[in-house]
Amino acid sequence: MLVETFEKLRPCVVALASKFASTPAGQKPLFPTIIGTGFLVDGRGIVATNRHVIEALDQLPRHPSGKASAMAIVWTEVQEQRGGHALPIVFADVKEYWAIARMETESPFYGEDVPDVGFVQIEASGLPALELAREPNALKMGLAVATAGFPLGTDPLVVYEKVTQITPLLRHGIISSLYPFPCPHPHGFTLDITIQGGVSGSPVFPEDSPRAVGMLSAFMVRASNIAIGIPSHIVSDALSQMLEANKPDFSTTPTIQSILEKSERSDQLKWETLGYGIRGQSPDESPE
Repeated sequence: MLVETFEKLRPCVVALASKFASTPAGQKPLFPTIIGTGFLVDGRGIVATNRHVIEALDQLPRHPSGKASAMAIVWTEVQEQRGGHALPIVFADVKEYWAIARMETESPFYGEDVPDVGFVQIEASGLPALELAREPNALKMGLAVATAGFPLGTDPLVVYEKVTQITPLLRHGIISSLYPFPCPHPHGFTLDITIQGGVSGSPVFPEDSPRAVGMLSAFMVRASNIAIGIPSHIVSDALSQMLEANKPDFSTTPTIQSILEKSERSDQLKWETLGYGIRGQSPDESPE
């Protein structure tokens, strides 16, 4: 069942990346530097991720024009082209982002004081969005789940000194514990999946259902094989409040189809065409 679930869910997973890259002198980057993971929760271009991923994106150097260098890498469906197969990719600008700054509750909360949740608006619409489970007991100890994201960022994509694969990595495990104990709406959870930098913001989903029951956010200190997640009902509540409070403007957002129609051949990975200068540099130099 996981095969079918991932096939349906994969286009909802995006990489949050930088238009700038730092490489040894004389070398060009093989693929953009992936900062973290996110997943689409609104087909008009809203991506859920962690607050700390947004903070990292905000610290990226800006283009001399003042434009932000954060972007989202969006994968679409595999297509048959010219007798073969291709996976069209869109490098979408990040238009805006929001992060939870505080949380108010009338009762004790057995999770992180301020949930590590944020949202990114990207310059692409008409996208598949992942449903956020809200019903009671969506999370249960022992539930078989999987997650998809970009552990170690770009590194697994460019082994053998070339772009080797370009999709998120799929891993699976079980829900190990619930905060503070098994209950209809837990405040947090753990799962037995080893995580590394880059997977922050990855969706957690049942092996047999293409919808999110949570989002990865961190791992236990001294135990990277115990991941910490944020339940989907918390992400859903945050999304509703963000949309109501900020009312994002979608009026000028292009559709994914129109972007693909205007782009070059979809089987060419030419992220240099983003228009941001890239130069090889020594490891101790900072990006332009």
